Amino acid sequence: MSIIAACLGAWSVGVYLFYLLAGRLLGPEEYGLAAALQSVIVVTSLPLTALQWSSARMVASAPSGDPQVAAVYRRAVVLATGASAGLATVATAVTVIAAEASPIPAGALVVTYWSIVPIVPVLLAMGALQGAHRYGGFAWTYGVTGVLRPPFLLGLLALPLLTQVESTMAATGIPAAVGAVVGLWLTRDMLRGRARPSRAAWRAFGSGIGVTAVGLAGIAVLTNVDVIAAKLNIGGREAGYFSAAAIIAKALMLVPTVLITVLLPRVAERRAHGKETGSLLAIGVLLMAVAGVVAVVLAIPLGGPITAITFGSAYDPAASLVLPFFAATTLLGALLILVNHHVARGDNRFSWVIGVLALIQIALLAVWGDSAGRIIAIDAIAAAVGLVAHEAIYFRTDESMLRGTGKQARQVMRRGGDRGEGAV
Repeated sequence: MSIIAACLGAWSVGVYLFYLLAGRLLGPEEYGLAAALQSVIVVTSLPLTALQWSSARMVASAPSGDPQVAAVYRRAVVLATGASAGLATVATAVTVIAAEASPIPAGALVVTYWSIVPIVPVLLAMGALQGAHRYGGFAWTYGVTGVLRPPFLLGLLALPLLTQVESTMAATGIPAAVGAVVGLWLTRDMLRGRARPSRAAWRAFGSGIGVTAVGLAGIAVLTNVDVIAAKLNIGGREAGYFSAAAIIAKALMLVPTVLITVLLPRVAERRAHGKETGSLLAIGVLLMAVAGVVAVVLAIPLGGPITAITFGSAYDPAASLVLPFFAATTLLGALLILVNHHVARGDNRFSWVIGVLALIQIALLAVWGDSAGRIIAIDAIAAAVGLVAHEAIYFRTDESMLRGTGKQARQVMRRGGDRGEGAV
């Protein structure tokens, strides 16, 4: 797991540095548009992670060298990549036509569409490598998509070929394409051959992708659509300030990401052996809550200095948004842990809840999201509703947050009492 942790760390540093450089080099107004388009990429690509999970499950569950696994993987790469390229072509044509009638950032939109296309083979290749326990290859494939963003951003901005926003979007798409090349090269043995997958094998690969994608799409919307709403509803420099505060606060999302990486294999293992998994859920949520409280407390005296250091004095108005954003992000991080926990258990009920909740959030943002404060409040309300809905569904089971937390507290007290008796 150490190589996965190192890969995740390198990717996170690269992506975070990319956003900080973009914010400083583009300025608040241009950065507001670039951040919104980056959120479009995340909202679109995160549901596609279901392809990675299905690919990993297929490879891990089959004997090594199974020709049917290779056939399914090959078809999935061809069809999914072709479909994404086809959609990007249609979207490009529609955007070019629409640009003739209204002043939209057509170039930036087109680059955004094509930046999403290589993410599909990246995810499928990562899943195949993960399922085969080839963690070194997984790390290289994933890592380059984040680490290469800052140098490509600086290089593209130095060339007078694209606008600043177009260069920023291309600096996401090109590293993704590099990652796709690396991943496909590392899985080239599976791409050879002409055998067709059986209907049963293809159906097994597709099983569960839909509902998993619903849950992931819901999380993608809940954690990223606020930046898009800020650009559409507020606009101008204010959207740039909001996006800067969002990047600072959502660095906290690294906590649930790391927790998921560590806890999910244990959840799946316990599930396979028929053991309860609620204690792992409680541990994840408690750690997220502690991290959130620490971030909120530190943001009281340090919100202004952090904003100035990261994005510069041009973003000073963003400092007032950092503290409430940390609070909302803490709730969203807990929601992310819950969704992934139940996906690992094979329980899809909460994924549907998240999908519905995302639609409600979009509606609230469309009606009331006309200021930065209201958008952050809607984030927090949506996350809080999701947490309450989770308890309503699982309260009478071991998967309840409250029951799991109480059980953990009792275990800690029991251990403390045992130690006290031993000392006597």
